[in-house]
Amino acid sequence: MVDDYNRDDRRRGGSDERYDRARRFERARRRYDEEYRTPRKETSTLGVIAFVMGLLALVISLIPCFGAFAIFAGGIPLVLALASVLIARGSNQKMGFPVAATAVSGSAVAFSLMWLAVIGSMMDNRAAKRPAPPLPVPPPPQVRVNPPLKKPDENKLDDEKFQKQLLEDLAKDRIKERIRNGPGEPVTAGTLETDYLTNVVAAESRYKDKVLEVTGKVVRVIREDGKLQYLLELDTGEPTKTVNCEFNEQTKHPLTSIKRGQEVKVRGQCVGRVDAFVTLKDCVLAK
Repeated sequence: MVDDYNRDDRRRGGSDERYDRARRFERARRRYDEEYRTPRKETSTLGVIAFVMGLLALVISLIPCFGAFAIFAGGIPLVLALASVLIARGSNQKMGFPVAATAVSGSAVAFSLMWLAVIGSMMDNRAAKRPAPPLPVPPPPQVRVNPPLKKPDENKLDDEKFQKQLLEDLAKDRIKERIRNGPGEPVTAGTLETDYLTNVVAAESRYKDKVLEVTGKVVRVIREDGKLQYLLELDTGEPTKTVNCEFNEQTKHPLTSIKRGQEVKVRGQCVGRVDAFVTLKDCVLAK
């Protein structure tokens, strides 16, 4: 319309200056209409999401010390907010939420950086106040002292003691081997108790420290108080007397299938009477 008017004006002999002024006015008016009078199409969804996330990050960043971790929660909505600004400009969307999301997310990141700086300063001060560790003190020099020389008689006594201990260990090993594999002197629980009741001297001469294979019926299986040992009691025919067979932790497992009144054979080393009961130690069930 203005162009037509100017064209007519030029035909009437108007000046070029009035024509140029009219064209500039028309361009400014069109730019104004495009920028301000043309309504935005819709709200930026990405801007709304970034605003909500940024608001949460801002709340976290205001918490003392813990707000330092909000840098991770604020960095993501800040990136989304900047992206929503660019998208809103290109697609003629409303700019309110993208701009607000940028401001809120940026504030959260700024507060987080402030807390990080405060925490770093506190750690530096604590490290500066910490006393230096003491220098290691070298150990005193060790003076090697030679052991005193033994007299020939002492060496001889040590050798005799060692040989005696060695013979005892060998004897114990042979006894344990006989207990495990046999043979053992066969005897019934009733006969063993009768012999001890009749003549204890003769009974100990015959049975004590020897490997016996005792046959009898099971009365019960108990565990000795305060010891890791188990007693298998065999019936002797005497109401108040039993033959006690001691089992240790390694040989106790076959006792799980033993029942009262069952006849069994037990192999072990007789140690005589212990608390008025004939006792066998290191026992095993014989097959």
